[in-house]
Amino acid sequence: MLYFIIPVYKVEAYLSRCVDSVLAQSISGIEVVLIDDGSPDRCPEICDRYKEAHGNIEVIHKKNGGLSDARNAGLRYVMERAGDADYITFLDSDDYVHPQYAEKMLRLCGEYSCDMAQCGYEKGSADRFSAAQKNIMTHVMDAEDALLGYELKSQMFGKVFRASVFSDLFFPVGRLNEDEFVVYIAAYRAKRIAFTNEKLHYYYRHGETIMESIAKKLKGNPHRYDYLEAYKERAEFFARENKPEQVMRTYEKVCTDIILRYSEQMYLKKDERDEDCVDGTYMRIYRENFKRMIKRRGIPVKRRIMYTGFYIIPHSAVVMGKIFGLRK
Repeated sequence: MLYFIIPVYKVEAYLSRCVDSVLAQSISGIEVVLIDDGSPDRCPEICDRYKEAHGNIEVIHKKNGGLSDARNAGLRYVMERAGDADYITFLDSDDYVHPQYAEKMLRLCGEYSCDMAQCGYEKGSADRFSAAQKNIMTHVMDAEDALLGYELKSQMFGKVFRASVFSDLFFPVGRLNEDEFVVYIAAYRAKRIAFTNEKLHYYYRHGETIMESIAKKLKGNPHRYDYLEAYKERAEFFARENKPEQVMRTYEKVCTDIILRYSEQMYLKKDERDEDCVDGTYMRIYRENFKRMIKRRGIPVKRRIMYTGFYIIPHSAVVMGKIFGLRK
């Protein structure tokens, strides 16, 4: 069984497309868990209609608590029912999946004896995937190597996990960047991860670019440093596991995020920028973490140049963000 956990909040224009894409999967053994997170529009009614029409859909109505709280409600429901052979995937209710998403992702897990798989994704504002993809490649990595590399994405979407990976693992409620608190633990527990570059998930964008939608939310936001707390927990986790390279890789991720955020803030008008970007706080955090990670053996030469260049000339990040495509 593959359980789709789908939080629902104020997406009545997109919800049917999302759920229909799951119902159209090429294999059976699919269960959909819709978590109505106190949505004030017609979403609760739409969810109930789907449940009445389909025996493999469960609906959980709850008071609004945010994305993490909704996902956790779905996880609790699934973990009470899932067996050793069952899998979980998370899907945002404005996104959708390829008809062969479940079939191909589960096949990867089976063929490579993995407890986790990650696929490629397409992003845009279309209602269907582009033409058939060429040059599809798949491979498998030990989780520790994947966590040291750059192919494993921190976003929760586009991934399938064996349900047991989420035993006692939940999302932090009331945080931004909630995926950063969870993905590395799930991946580490999975031991082996199958990767495909095939685009089986569609990341739907509304109006603004990813940069605009994230960068404009930082100014004065009390949660704008939640990602640093996630990385602090990650570094402490791997220190307890006696994995010094993983600790250094975590500090490297802090540096990557600082470059990314600085670059995106520089694209905004001055009065829209996060004050901490302007007053030097970003650079203080960057330099502290740069010293902790720059001697890590696995850093590619181009990235090492990027990190050092930003240390010397911070504004170079505006160019670097374009060249390296740090947010993909």
